[in-house]
Amino acid sequence: MKKILFLLIAPLLLVKSIQAQDGNQPSSYANLALQFSTQNFNGDAANGFMPSVSSAYGFGSYVDNPASVALLDKSAFSFGLYNSDVESENNYKENVIVAENNNLGFGDVGVIYKLPTTQGSFVFGGGYNRLTNMRSTSRLSARNNESTITDEFREPDSDYYEIAYNTYATDWGDVDATYRESIFRIGFNTYPGITQEAEITQSTNIGEYSVFFGTEFQKNLFLGISAGITSGTYRYRRDFLELDEFNDYNAEFIPSDTEGEFTDVDNILTSDEIDSDIFGFAFRAGFIYKFNPNVSVGASYLFPSTLVVQEEYYSSITTELDDGSTPFQSDFASDGAYEYRIKKPGEIKAGLTFTDMGKFDLSIAGELTDYSNIRLDFISGNDLGFIDEVELRERQDEIAAFVEAQYKLTANLKMGIGYSVNDDLKLKVGYGYLPGKSSVYEATKNILSAGLSTNITNSIVFDVMGQYSFWSDRSVAYSYFDYEDGGIARSETIDHEIKAIKVMAGIRFLF
Repeated sequence: MKKILFLLIAPLLLVKSIQAQDGNQPSSYANLALQFSTQNFNGDAANGFMPSVSSAYGFGSYVDNPASVALLDKSAFSFGLYNSDVESENNYKENVIVAENNNLGFGDVGVIYKLPTTQGSFVFGGGYNRLTNMRSTSRLSARNNESTITDEFREPDSDYYEIAYNTYATDWGDVDATYRESIFRIGFNTYPGITQEAEITQSTNIGEYSVFFGTEFQKNLFLGISAGITSGTYRYRRDFLELDEFNDYNAEFIPSDTEGEFTDVDNILTSDEIDSDIFGFAFRAGFIYKFNPNVSVGASYLFPSTLVVQEEYYSSITTELDDGSTPFQSDFASDGAYEYRIKKPGEIKAGLTFTDMGKFDLSIAGELTDYSNIRLDFISGNDLGFIDEVELRERQDEIAAFVEAQYKLTANLKMGIGYSVNDDLKLKVGYGYLPGKSSVYEATKNILSAGLSTNITNSIVFDVMGQYSFWSDRSVAYSYFDYEDGGIARSETIDHEIKAIKVMAGIRFLF
């Protein structure tokens, strides 16, 4: 229980000073709620990042608007894979390191069936589609003359408070043992600094198992709904090493393996692991109206919903000594899976499509989501004592105020252009403008996409789509209170320049 209280309160204490990314500290619950509530992907290669609010490209079009499937003229089985390559240029203390993260994944599998009708259209289907794919690796290496990660561990509310003391990462700061201090600050009038090496990786993969239908309710008016089960995983790893590279710390006060001798700290390694399973439901409804065969408009609404997250975590500190004596190691872990819930905001989409303009099609769409409406529930689903429940309810109110202040209403803009080379080949290009969700730090994403759909035979279609996106971001490596400057809350941040390439390939069997 202690971990959740600390991770909840820490971002609140630091909000005025960190000016951090869309989600602040990567493992904070506010940031995780934002990640789990964001769709940044469509695993259907026929659709990709092309807007389908008022048009249809394939199985994945229902994600933008379930009414769009009524525009499809054939039944189909769809299957696709994707490859993601993310390059992050990480700037920490003016030292830049480039890190890459690559993965191959399953994009979609589903069936669309078009019922025979004498007039109008009725199409239904179901399957799986990947909707969120976020991966990042932060690598840092620098000399830090201002702080140490062990500054974070001296706080009594820190989950590391006891294991840091057990491993000599912290010790009593005075002879009366009234407070604890970083081991790297004890005995110095001026902090001499420490060499830091770290790697922080995280991945979020969320998909949806859905059923949907679309129909021409009246002439030129198409309606549709979809219902789905959301399922996904989150994985976080942090290895943070602090090394006494120049032997600044040589007081030799720690008992050695050699009887009667003493040694001191050589390095301290902090390791963290978080693994989460995510489960929820999703419901959409939408319409499309065709003014004429060449112009259509559409809109859809993804209803607010609740995600249930089951989380397990493990953390350890290992301290190695100068003379090679047996290292000190201490850890803590979750007692089984801890459950919390995220209340996702709704999303409105609207689009306009022009078709058969010579050989061109044009679709534009906007997406509106108010991320300041995200809420976290740490009480439901847990067997809590009365005092724990009171404390968590207070923290929920505080983090709700934090989210309202940090996150904002965002409007994504997307555009797609199709060009029919002939009856067997169609080229596609698209652009997406996704403004940052933070009200204090800009993390706007630009996404360029290009691909094609080609008929291998009369009943087999091959789709391929590539996406290139780029943006600037910032994350918090760790946070602490600076008692040399009146106890001001500070944080050490990493600036990122990120480039991501996703390539999707899929095949459709028409029938």
